[in-house]
Amino acid sequence: MSNQATSPSLGSRLRKRIQSISPFSLTLLGLIGVLGNLFPELEILKLFHLFWFFALWPFLSMLLSSTKHSLGFSTDDEGPRDWLEMDSGWRGHFAFLIGIPLSFLNPLLFRQDAMQLLGSLVAIGRHRGSLPNPETHDQATSYRLPVEGTWTVVNGSPIKEYSHSWFPATQRYAYDFVITDEEGRSRPAGTDTSIENYYCYDQPVLAPADGVVVNVRDDDPELGRAGGFSHPLKRSVTGNAVTIRHAENEYGSLIHLVPGSIEVEPGDRVTRGEQVGRCGHSGNSAEPHLHFQLQDHPTFEISAGLPIRFDDVDVDTPGVDVVEATGWTEPDGSGRYIHVGQRVSHTTDGAPHRSEDTAGPSEVTASSGLSRVRTLGRVATGVSIGGFVTVLAGFVVPSLQTIALALAGLAGLGLVYQVGRGLVNGDRVCLRSLGTVCGVGVAAALTGGFAALDILPALDSSGIGTGMFVTGFLLYIAVWEYGRQDLFRLIGGVTDK
Repeated sequence: MSNQATSPSLGSRLRKRIQSISPFSLTLLGLIGVLGNLFPELEILKLFHLFWFFALWPFLSMLLSSTKHSLGFSTDDEGPRDWLEMDSGWRGHFAFLIGIPLSFLNPLLFRQDAMQLLGSLVAIGRHRGSLPNPETHDQATSYRLPVEGTWTVVNGSPIKEYSHSWFPATQRYAYDFVITDEEGRSRPAGTDTSIENYYCYDQPVLAPADGVVVNVRDDDPELGRAGGFSHPLKRSVTGNAVTIRHAENEYGSLIHLVPGSIEVEPGDRVTRGEQVGRCGHSGNSAEPHLHFQLQDHPTFEISAGLPIRFDDVDVDTPGVDVVEATGWTEPDGSGRYIHVGQRVSHTTDGAPHRSEDTAGPSEVTASSGLSRVRTLGRVATGVSIGGFVTVLAGFVVPSLQTIALALAGLAGLGLVYQVGRGLVNGDRVCLRSLGTVCGVGVAAALTGGFAALDILPALDSSGIGTGMFVTGFLLYIAVWEYGRQDLFRLIGGVTDK
């Protein structure tokens, strides 16, 4: 009788089994549909393309959660964020709904979102099927919080149920930080949603450890209002960002920075606690905040997130303690993990400074090579963007010649924009800044060549566009893999295991 009383019901076992299925695993079944496109005798396999819709699960999950919250459901369930008074309700929900179609129609964002999905597969393959986790990852160096003062963790935990985003793999162990007052507000009561009113806006962002800057993005626009809204013409989900190589296969990414605030360049050495930029509202941002993640690869899209312990951190938990709520046991090791709902602060004072070391010949060579890697990476990005536009345009314009002309027009507009921007700002237009434009131009030339020479006549614009997207993605991987495995070793100067 006691065994029957403690045995879970069939329904509970079934629910647990369904919950254990990863939407990412179901999304990968969409690859089987490609066989139906390539081989007419296997046309029935095209039905597997329906599994691509599972890629929308993260958006659907956020939508359902936001809808329930805005309608007042689940208010009895205590959570670690309940003490916070951040932008929410129907206005934030409305902003989120508007952002979804804008993201899907923006070639730059869609390219990045698709690469995150495919990049998760690449990351899983790189780790032979088992992504890093707190029990298996051996942190190579010591990290501090990337901010000064007391900040609040509004997203993130090494515990799966409370992680920033368990899927895609790159953001699995990421954190979102804001500054709140004692009432849990991220801006003073009675103020509007102008970004300057948020406590964390324009606050210094620091290097979490010594390292070498390997990538910088500082050209994304920033909307002057928050409240759930981000810039409709943003060019990257990360917005303005700095990526630092701290150790072999350990890279820190500091994301959503203020435009023009980044104080470092690729190839620069930075020291722990040195200011690299300021907290902003660029990219996919509902309100000003700092997104920080440790990853195993220099690129955001194809990296695997790494769990990170922080040294010298003081923690206060005003609300639900997720460790106690889940019974999670923190693995042994130096430093400590932090979790959503906690207020955290760095407990020791340091004197950040810029390294004055003179670069040796190998470092100069590596810095030059890094510039080439970034340029070729942008060209690959442009090819992928051209592939996506080809697929999208094919639903409206069946002619490949017309699509090729449209791509050439986009490349021309991009060239005019970059040159004009350089003239206005008094900057010299370099090849690297034109990399993406060149990539779109390559896609235009390929599409025009396929049309004029009647190459691959069995494929329509959808098939050709998909092929270009995948080709650009593979080139992107190859370029940055060269940088990661060969070039970055020349830079040295950080703790490698």
